[in-house]
Amino acid sequence: MKRILPTALIALSFCGVPAPFALAQSTDAEIPEMPAACSVTDASEFIRAVVCDDPAYGQEEFIAAGRAACGEALPCGAWIWRDAADAPEEAPDNHDGLTQDEVTSASGVWVAEQKNFISIEKVKD
Repeated sequence: MKRILPTALIALSFCGVPAPFALAQSTDAEIPEMPAACSVTDASEFIRAVVCDDPAYGQEEFIAAGRAACGEALPCGAWIWRDAADAPEEAPDNHDGLTQDEVTSASGVWVAEQKNFISIEKVKD
């Protein structure tokens, strides 16, 4: 089960499924600087673990953080958390390496090859 959710997340995002995910595209060609309250806590060949601990940060800052974390690397996915305790200690080799808890506690993921930010929002019953 732990490997199904990240794969489904990425697959659904490319199919245009909106809920509970919100997609945002970035069109800027220049790679931004990492926002001040964000840092890459670990990186693998394809995945970057990023923590942005400013509660005022939103999608704009997360996109900038993801773009800065991936730089020119393709393929690259920059997963973003607000709390370092929720992020993995080591970035997995690929998206499937994240646990369900890590995926659901993330604020979103920047998918560099698609230039998309997938916002992960909690859905209340």
